[in-house]
Amino acid sequence: MKTLIQTSALALIAVFMMSVSVMATSPDRTTEKAREAVSKAAPDDWETLAESAHMCFKKGVNLKEAKAWLDTSLEIKESALGHEVAGDYYMSNKLYEQAITSYVKSMKLLKQKDFYADTDVLQSKIDKAKKKL
Repeated sequence: MKTLIQTSALALIAVFMMSVSVMATSPDRTTEKAREAVSKAAPDDWETLAESAHMCFKKGVNLKEAKAWLDTSLEIKESALGHEVAGDYYMSNKLYEQAITSYVKSMKLLKQKDFYADTDVLQSKIDKAKKKL
């Protein structure tokens, strides 16, 4: 009976270790979804690139590739969305001055498109970044 318990315990530990190993090497669902969206996007689809980067930044996964997507998005088009996502990226990396610059650019682009656009969220992000300086 003691041998059976020990064997069962060892088998459970082995299964657990294998599942942890497999989970560590396979990309998470957010990364998979983001990569799929980017691969299906048109070459000039700046919005999909920015949104995919934003998904990864929010989850804290695939950051290097997501930053490249964001940079490409902003090269294609200087957008309010792209600059806001860049600001969020800089905030998460404690680069507060760069975050403020990105949020201000985002706000300006929003206002150029629609003077009456709601920029309260961006303003609160700017205020939060200024407090961290």
